[in-house]
Amino acid sequence: MNEQTTTQDRLAEEIDALLAPYPDPMSRNDFRIACHIGTRTSLYLLQSGLVPCLHTGKRTRCYKIAKADVAAYLRRRLTEPEHYAPPSGWYKNYPQRKPPAVSLTRTLDYEIVSRLLLRGHLEQQLADAPDVLTVEQIARFTGYTPHTVSRWCTEGRLRTIQRRPRFMVPKTWLLDYLVSDDYNRITRKSRKHYGMIREISQKPHPTKL
Repeated sequence: MNEQTTTQDRLAEEIDALLAPYPDPMSRNDFRIACHIGTRTSLYLLQSGLVPCLHTGKRTRCYKIAKADVAAYLRRRLTEPEHYAPPSGWYKNYPQRKPPAVSLTRTLDYEIVSRLLLRGHLEQQLADAPDVLTVEQIARFTGYTPHTVSRWCTEGRLRTIQRRPRFMVPKTWLLDYLVSDDYNRITRKSRKHYGMIREISQKPHPTKL
C-alpha cells in the first residue's frame, strides 16, 4: 500500500512539473504540446467532452482547459488509454472536414430520452430472449465481444447470479445495465450500440419522465 501511495505521489509530482510552464486555463495548443498529442487528437478529446473545456465562441483560440482536467486526463491515459481512443474514421475524415465515420453524438441525453422509454424499447427487443442470458447471448445482442461482456461481469458493472467459469445474467439485470450511465458512457461503442442510440433518438418521445 505504501509503495502504491509513493508511486501515485511521484506521478502527481511529475504531472505538476510537466504542466508548471503553462497558464491555467490552458489553450488547446498548450494542451496538445504538454500531452504530446496531435491536432486532430486534441480536437477529438475536447469536442467529444472526454477532456472538459470551455468553448469561448471565438473563431481561433476558442478552447480553455483547466490544468486539473489535463492532469486527470494524463493520469487516466496511463491506465486506460482505450478510453480516449477516437472512433473509426476520425483521423481519415478530418482533413476534408467531413463528419467522422461515427458521429461525435456518442451518448443518449437522459434529460430528453427518458430511461423508461429506452428500457421499454429494449424490453421489446429482448422479448423472445430467455429470462437468464449467457455472456455469448449478451454479446450477440449488444454487439460487444464475449471478452468485453465478461469484463463487465468481473468488474461488477453487470450483475450476475453465477460467477466464473460461466456468467449468467438475469434479463432484468441486463436491462438495468443497458440504461445505466456506465453503459451510456462507453467510449468505443459497438455498431449495435450506435444503432440503438440512433434508433431511440429518432423516436418521438416526451421531454420529461
